[in-house]
Amino acid sequence: MKYIQTEDILKYGEIKGFSPVIDPMSGTLEWNNGENVGKYVYATPNWEQEGQCPVSIYHEDGEYQDVAVLKFTDMSKTEQKEYYLNVVSDVIETILEKR
Repeated sequence: MKYIQTEDILKYGEIKGFSPVIDPMSGTLEWNNGENVGKYVYATPNWEQEGQCPVSIYHEDGEYQDVAVLKFTDMSKTEQKEYYLNVVSDVIETILEKR
């Protein structure tokens, strides 16, 4: 595989108390902390297009906030992992600051 996959992300472990899990209904990759903070991060590699990863914040009131679309073209898998984890970490930090 040329690009990181959902299965790769599940192995990375938690970020600031948020862990990656597969949403059983949609198959998307969700980051949550198991608490009722009312917000989750969705960041599923190759969800809409191979080599890209949309990143969104989901609010429990049903609202989605698109944050970014990561593009992994011309990156090694190591670079993709670092890029992905840095962006998800920044988004989680934003969620925690706004609590």
